[in-house]
Amino acid sequence: MVALVLLFAGFAALVAGLAVFLHRRRGGPTENVDGLLAEQERLAQLRALRSSYSSIAMHSTHGRTTDDLGRYHR
Repeated sequence: MVALVLLFAGFAALVAGLAVFLHRRRGGPTENVDGLLAEQERLAQLRALRSSYSSIAMHSTHGRTTDDLGRYHR
């Protein structure tokens, strides 16, 4: 029984450690110019997708039939 409790405690510690590691890693600044440019490009693509495929824009269309969909999904 003690071994089972220790096993679950070890799993909980591992999960908590990974969560802290990933949270710290994600919040950090970009390390170089290439990374910053890639982030800016991806954010621009996301803005374009949000405006092009919002619920208001898709209300009276046939969905994913536009020509520019392949431009964002490689």
